[in-house]
Amino acid sequence: MLKILLRLTYLFLLLDSGLAFAQADSPSGRIDLMLSEADEQRSSSPQQFSTLLSQLTLAKGEMSPGQRSYLDFLTAYQLAYSGQHQEAEILLKDLLLPKHAPLLRFRAAYTLANVQIVRRQFVEAFSNLSQAILLSADVDDMKWRNQGLLSGAAIYSESGLYQESIEFIALMDTSVMSQRDLCIAGQVNLQNKVALHSPVDLATIENAAELCRQAGEKMVMHMITLQRGWFYLKQQQPEQALKSLQQQRADAEATGYNRLLIGLYQLMAQAQAELGEAEVALQLIKELEQAAKNLPYSTPLVAGLQLKAELTAQLGDFRHAYQAAKQFSEAERAMRDDRSAQLLAYQLAKGELLKKNQQLQLIKEEFRVVELENQLKNQQAQRDSLYIGLLSLASLILVYVTYRLVRRHRYYKLAAENDGLTGISNRHFFDLQLQKQVKRCKQLQKSLGVIVFDLDFFKLINDNHGHDIGDKALQATVQICNHFIRSGDIFGRIGGEEFAIVLPDCQPDKVLMLAEICRDAIEQLDCSHIQPGLKLTASFGVSYSQISGYQPSELMRHADQALYLAKYNGRNRVESYDQMQTSPGRPLIHSPLR
Repeated sequence: MLKILLRLTYLFLLLDSGLAFAQADSPSGRIDLMLSEADEQRSSSPQQFSTLLSQLTLAKGEMSPGQRSYLDFLTAYQLAYSGQHQEAEILLKDLLLPKHAPLLRFRAAYTLANVQIVRRQFVEAFSNLSQAILLSADVDDMKWRNQGLLSGAAIYSESGLYQESIEFIALMDTSVMSQRDLCIAGQVNLQNKVALHSPVDLATIENAAELCRQAGEKMVMHMITLQRGWFYLKQQQPEQALKSLQQQRADAEATGYNRLLIGLYQLMAQAQAELGEAEVALQLIKELEQAAKNLPYSTPLVAGLQLKAELTAQLGDFRHAYQAAKQFSEAERAMRDDRSAQLLAYQLAKGELLKKNQQLQLIKEEFRVVELENQLKNQQAQRDSLYIGLLSLASLILVYVTYRLVRRHRYYKLAAENDGLTGISNRHFFDLQLQKQVKRCKQLQKSLGVIVFDLDFFKLINDNHGHDIGDKALQATVQICNHFIRSGDIFGRIGGEEFAIVLPDCQPDKVLMLAEICRDAIEQLDCSHIQPGLKLTASFGVSYSQISGYQPSELMRHADQALYLAKYNGRNRVESYDQMQTSPGRPLIHSPLR
């Protein structure tokens, strides 16, 4: 879906027509016109766009800084469209810097989010999408903001966040939308409804396809007409579905757009299977697998593999049926993991956006307070300058004393509650918070989980590299884990290299998922800046209230036992107490060097 996503970032940077004509005779004016022309040709005529871009690159030495930035954006678009995502990402990240125009930064943020979604860099993608939302406040023209919202809606839809996508589309002002934007909005909205199992009739599909045909958006039109085949299959009319899909097959294959082709082949295979043509269906699934080589997490591929397993079993080829079923299971699990990663990234970015909005609101309130204070001072100065002087002096003294008291109170509070090395809760404060959360969850009958983990072979790190390196390793571990812990969770250091996390209102599968995410993040941590060649791993133990009850001591003890099981089973793994089976012949707690 990269081509469609990239098209959605298409925002016009045309100058006022009278000014453009007046400047057309100057070198700078001609460059402006060529840049605008290239921007217009990006989606409608890729070949003409490439030619203009080559000409503009030759004239880069004559450009102003703003024109060079504009050219860099168009170059990044061409790189991303041709699959050179890493090179495009470098250019787009530079365009996010404050030195560039707000509109260009807005476009770069959305385009970068699109590229990163395709590269499965979900945390970065949703972070840049959040930045684009913030930058939209500086974009006054609703036409441009519409296209930003449309791009965001497509990103959410591609990531499986269909309801969020629908909400983005609802924010758009249809009165200023072009026919092309209405076409793409219709396709995204239709995709959302199908995914959410909302009612969709044939007339809606045909109207959306006709709108795209009139707009000249053939690629989007083909994506919509696929839904016609889906509709006929849902109505148990495989003959009609196959007829509709075969009519568009040649044109669809001519596009070479694999995301379109895998949807086409999967629906055609389903129709052939329902018509009893198992061999033909299997041949179509082969074509589907070939087209999906670079799309391993796609829904059509998973559905096609499931159909392949069913058809080979029906034909009596049980050996290949078993292989196909195994392939389907692995693909489905990979797709599920991919979706989980996307949802986690979305929640992280959502929290980041909320935090930034709160900070902006706080700054506005502070400015408002300063403004009111200045007005008060001016009024008082007119009445009684001496009174103002005394009052100002008293206020300054009060502020200073209050500041010292608050600062001292905060210092002692932090010293009493937090670990001096890592900044997270110390053992005493962690135990208090654990008891408090256990009591609350017990009263509300909410699930609660506990994770205990420590760094593997940490003693060797201290012995071989010194305690200073060991301290830095502990700080790096806490820093990376803090990226994934919710605001309501409790994170504490309960021993030298031992940590614990309390997760109130959290189901067991989510507790295990967080433990696995933290384990993987620690394993992937780049420690070369701490000590060349240093690699960190950690072992995790997990317990939950469903098994251990609402007793803090039992929850911690069971999580600690699961941690020792992880050590016993080879370290760098996650074990849960409910899955423990004591290995005979070796004490469970025997774990040299931890």
